[in-house]
Amino acid sequence: MEKIEEKVSIIIPNYNGRHLLEKNLPLLLKAIKRHNQQDEIIVIDNGSTDGSVEFLRNLFPVIKTIQLNRNLGFGEACNTGIRQSQNKIFILLNNDVEVTENFILPLLRHFSDRRIFSVSALSLGSDNKIKKSPGKPVDIPYASGGYSAYDREKFLSLGGFHPIYSPFYFEDRDIGYKALKTGWKNLLEPESIVFHKGEQTSGKINKKYVEYIKFRNRLVFYISCYENLLLTFIAVLKAVINTFFSFRWYSFSAFCWLYKNRARIFEKKHQK
Repeated sequence: MEKIEEKVSIIIPNYNGRHLLEKNLPLLLKAIKRHNQQDEIIVIDNGSTDGSVEFLRNLFPVIKTIQLNRNLGFGEACNTGIRQSQNKIFILLNNDVEVTENFILPLLRHFSDRRIFSVSALSLGSDNKIKKSPGKPVDIPYASGGYSAYDREKFLSLGGFHPIYSPFYFEDRDIGYKALKTGWKNLLEPESIVFHKGEQTSGKINKKYVEYIKFRNRLVFYISCYENLLLTFIAVLKAVINTFFSFRWYSFSAFCWLYKNRARIFEKKHQK
């Protein structure tokens, strides 16, 4: 198989995911051996209490471990690792993602095109069932922050993941949308295959809180990113109606949060 010597940084946010790291890091190391043994792995630990840091330092000393004193959320953990990475291209990888041995190269091929901002792998889920594949690289609105490669310089020029989405959800959609507005492209590369069950970290948190964050951040995205007022209104109204008539009363808490943080939201909306 064709080999690209360009080194890549692989950045993994972690919170109490020692059992996931133990399972998935050996697969990642095999992929790195296949691609370039000089590739960099950075794990950003979000204040874990399950011994993740000690596990990494004892069994995987080759991995750069950044220990945060508390849980800063997905976006800020990723931003911390990205700022400390050394290579032009980085891959964001959730700790619950199982990679295949050849997943790196197909992602990197596209970055010779200066228009490329991000390239997402194809996630087949944890059940190994083949989902519908486009068969060739296709344009997408944004790349998943759980298993995608990014141009580091472009990513940082857009400010990284915005902190308003803390603790998680919609950071990747937001920055992908910014990239499109800038004139860059996001791709899905079906030759890069990973297996991702999803929500192995957020799934340990109260489900109602997770649903609240998803709903709240969806509205933040619509309000702060869409420039067309009618499109914004329709998107928000649709989300509200779907939530209200499903008797998901956390929507009221979300609206209270949006009102209290309206200045932050509109400041973000008018940022260049």
